[in-house]
Amino acid sequence: MMAGFFADLLANALGELLADLFGETLNQRAERRALQRALVAAVNSAEQQFASTYAEHDPELVQALLYQTRFSDLPSVRAALRDLLARPFHDPQSAVDVLRRSFTDVLPERFDRTRVDAMMAAFLAALGREVLYIPQLRELYALSFQKISAESSRATAEHTAATAHQLAVLNDGFRELQEGLRLIAARPDPHLLSTSRPLLPERQRPWHNLPQRTYPEFIGRLDELEQLARLMLPHPRSRHFVITIDGIGGVGKSALALELAYGYRKHYHAIPEEERFAAIVWVSAKRTLLTASGIQQRRQSFNTLDDLFREVATVLEQPSIVQAPLHERRSLVEHALAAQRTLLIVDNLETVDDDELLSFLRELPDPTKALVTTRHRIDIAYALRLTGMPRADALKLMQVEGVAKGVQLTAPEMDDLERRTGGVPLAIQWSIGLMSMGLSVEAVLRRLGQGQSDIARFCFAESVERIRGRDAHRLLLALALFERSVSRTMLGDVAGLANDPVGRDEGLAELLRLSLVNQKGDRFSLLPLTHAFAREELATTPQLEQELREGWMTFLLSISRPYAELHHLQPSAVQLILDGQHLESLARWAEQVERIDLVLALSPALMVYLDVVGRWGDILRLADQMIDYTQLLGDERLLPLILCGKSWIESQQGQHEAARRSIEQALDVSARRGEVVWQVESLGRYVQIVRREGDLTRAEELLLEAVQLIERLPEDVASHTRSDLMLERGKIARDRGDYQLARQIFTEAQRIFPLDDELSPFNPERAWGIAGNLGFVLHQLGELDEAAQLYERSLAYFRQFGGRGYLATLLVRLADLELQCGQFRQAEAHVREALDVSRQLGLVQEQQQAEAILHVLERTS
Repeated sequence: MMAGFFADLLANALGELLADLFGETLNQRAERRALQRALVAAVNSAEQQFASTYAEHDPELVQALLYQTRFSDLPSVRAALRDLLARPFHDPQSAVDVLRRSFTDVLPERFDRTRVDAMMAAFLAALGREVLYIPQLRELYALSFQKISAESSRATAEHTAATAHQLAVLNDGFRELQEGLRLIAARPDPHLLSTSRPLLPERQRPWHNLPQRTYPEFIGRLDELEQLARLMLPHPRSRHFVITIDGIGGVGKSALALELAYGYRKHYHAIPEEERFAAIVWVSAKRTLLTASGIQQRRQSFNTLDDLFREVATVLEQPSIVQAPLHERRSLVEHALAAQRTLLIVDNLETVDDDELLSFLRELPDPTKALVTTRHRIDIAYALRLTGMPRADALKLMQVEGVAKGVQLTAPEMDDLERRTGGVPLAIQWSIGLMSMGLSVEAVLRRLGQGQSDIARFCFAESVERIRGRDAHRLLLALALFERSVSRTMLGDVAGLANDPVGRDEGLAELLRLSLVNQKGDRFSLLPLTHAFAREELATTPQLEQELREGWMTFLLSISRPYAELHHLQPSAVQLILDGQHLESLARWAEQVERIDLVLALSPALMVYLDVVGRWGDILRLADQMIDYTQLLGDERLLPLILCGKSWIESQQGQHEAARRSIEQALDVSARRGEVVWQVESLGRYVQIVRREGDLTRAEELLLEAVQLIERLPEDVASHTRSDLMLERGKIARDRGDYQLARQIFTEAQRIFPLDDELSPFNPERAWGIAGNLGFVLHQLGELDEAAQLYERSLAYFRQFGGRGYLATLLVRLADLELQCGQFRQAEAHVREALDVSRQLGLVQEQQQAEAILHVLERTS
């Protein structure tokens, strides 16, 4: 590329003339290295603009210019360049004559001069705009402007265009281009030369300064693109004039904004006229880039409102904006933006230090729109929050990146990478980049789990530094203890802010503004990368970590405690459905630090949670482990509860002998401890076991034994225990076929265990179980409509909150009723679902019943 060489030439020319022109040296006015970097950036920007607009017109010469050129050392070129830079707004005729004579001396007669003139004029016009407005030279040219008599805006614009044309003539000095052009002339492409070409292509709408895409293919985010397109509609179809895309670093904010802009550019003529953007202005304040080699610093060319004005002036070809005094520029820009529908894209707003920029965006003139990408949410705009890509899109990105970098991943490796990155595009690209450099998949996955990896520091370090030592920082580190989303109340309690709800809410609001947390409803969570960073941050503060862990344990134990109770007195499982995974996390941590007492205390709630999510195998393993822990700790208080739960599952799975052993052990322990209430509970579970085996006589004997023990309980405990045993009487009557008696018992039980009563002290699962049993009795009595309603209502509860075992039972019963009513499609759907649940849990009886119904349906069809 020519950027470095061309910048050297310009810097040297400027260095020679500045002392003469302004009475001081370049080193006194601006550091030469800073100017050198600015010139390189100007050349690069000009190349990008030129390549994107001229490639369609003459691709072969674009390639020759960008990849085969170096400026010559012709004295005439240097002299003319010096004159043009020293007097950018004066009559350039003498310099042009010199350059033309040099061109005639260098270029062979046989060469297609018209074609080269057009190409070089287009490139150097773009370069001229960039050089004239680089920050290090603006004040110098401003001094020059003061020495020139004031001219009209129209005359100034004409001279600026003349300057761009002057620079175009500098193609005389490209020796390597001359050689490349000789080759083209010697072997011309008939297709390229078959038609005449205009001297200068007409500048196509939309005018823009968009950077090149850095990605080979834009993947996913279609919903977000559609949403942005709706927000970009003109007023009054969209009343939003500033839109932000916010999210953590690397989540794809800039790529989404750039893709939207390129869409407006590509489809300009297909878009309705009132929805088009006549110009698109892109400014980026990015200071760092992440590559597989590490975090790279980037020159920040945009940091103030005046920098934005310069870009607007360049794209809209209105140099009078930057020539005007500072206090007049804003009104000139607003006038220019009001004259044509323009899209301003401000990339990486969080690193801009100019408060006036937000003021300008607040008062943006219609019909212009602004699209802002930022890690920090601002309050002046409609906000679109980006999180990790959906799984399917993340996997596709891995495939595309793998092909581009020569990396092949297996399906399990892609699953691991998607899980560790949370679908953050930059993390995926960075990971595959490391693999292409020779790192193993395991090594890369390990790096992703390290909070101080390059990707984690790139995404979070600056944001976390802003909140260190404040409530927001404390909340972030407390959230690091949770592997899934957590409620506002729980997080505040764990962070020690239970008595300061205002501080808690302000801290959470700050975390949201910094894109460090995600919010869904009233629950908050971290992406995997954020979680890894916060965990390592927590480890650096041992005292705070201990304090937060104490709060974490205390709160989760308070959730568990109400489930160490008789089944019919346990609360609803609603909270466990939301927070049961946190109990599992605490149990795993307690195992690691050898706090088996904590694991035992959590076990009743864990067993309920595992039942609701259908993990019966895990319940049995947990129960066996807890039986061992009770012996190690010498603490049998929870042993009857654990054994009752274990025996019930074993019975449901047809392991009747194992179920008998478990329940008899529960009876022995509760008798030895003198706990009558657990003796009654154990006998009630024994009734269920033998009834399920079909021994109804033995079931009645055990039930009578339990009823007699109730007389030894206090009356307040005895009353609800007696009501609970009533259900077993109804089930025995049901299984005997005495449906009228069963109906009477279940109807009476409904008065004790009412549906939809939030004030009831009883487990709501008990009430909905009674409803399902009453539905079955009515079904057998031929009252099909009433039975179907009870089935449906009970099924709705158990789908959402209840144990999976009774869900399978309800599905089988409803499918049987639908089969009887000729509703074959509904029956098949329900019976297949019942079969899936039964097989998952290992249910014997329900699986047999479901297979029988499905057999009948298959014969019917």
